[in-house]
Amino acid sequence: MKQIIKLFHISALTILAIGCRDPSRTKTMDFGLFTIEVPYKWQQVKQDGIDSYVGAIAVDNTDTLYFDLGMYSNTFTEPNIEVITRQMMDENDLDSSGFVVVKDIMSMNIDADLYRKQNVSWDTIDNRRAKIVFPRISGKGMTGVYIGSLWGNSSKVRFNLHGSNLKAQTEADLLKAIKTLRFHKRNIDNEEN
Repeated sequence: MKQIIKLFHISALTILAIGCRDPSRTKTMDFGLFTIEVPYKWQQVKQDGIDSYVGAIAVDNTDTLYFDLGMYSNTFTEPNIEVITRQMMDENDLDSSGFVVVKDIMSMNIDADLYRKQNVSWDTIDNRRAKIVFPRISGKGMTGVYIGSLWGNSSKVRFNLHGSNLKAQTEADLLKAIKTLRFHKRNIDNEEN
C-alpha cells in the first residue's frame, strides 16, 4: 500500500512539473472592462492614465504590451510615405529621415507601400470590427489591435493593445491572444482606473 501511495505522489509531482513547463498553457487576464487569454507567464502591470483606462502586460524582461481604452486611443495608422528625389532633398536642405529618396524623377513612380513597416488586416473580434497590425519584418515594428468603437457606432470609446519590436514568439502569441478579447460594458466614468 505504501508503494502505491509513493507511486501516486511521484506521478502527481511529475504531472505537475510537466504542466508548469508547458509553454502552451494559458490563463485569462481580467482587466474589468475586457478579458484576454494569454500565455501563462504574462503578468498584468497596473498603470495610471489621465483621460483613459491604460495598463500593461509584462511578457518577459524585454517585451511589454500596452493597452489604452478611451476616447484618444491610437489608431495605428502609419503616416503617408513621401518619395522625393536626391536633387529635391539637396535643393531644399531636407533631412532624409522622413522620406524615401530616389535617384531621379523617373524613379518617383514607385509604390510607396513597399516602404511601410506594418501590414494591416481587418477582422471581427467579439463582434467588433478590428484593425490588426503586424510588422512586415518580424521584430521591427508594431504588433497590435485597434477597435474604433467598443459600445456601438456612436461610441467614442476606442481600444488598442500593442507592443513594439517584439520577439517573433511574442508577436505570434499576441496575434493569437487578440482573437480572445472579450469586452464588458460598464460605466467607466464611475470606476477607478
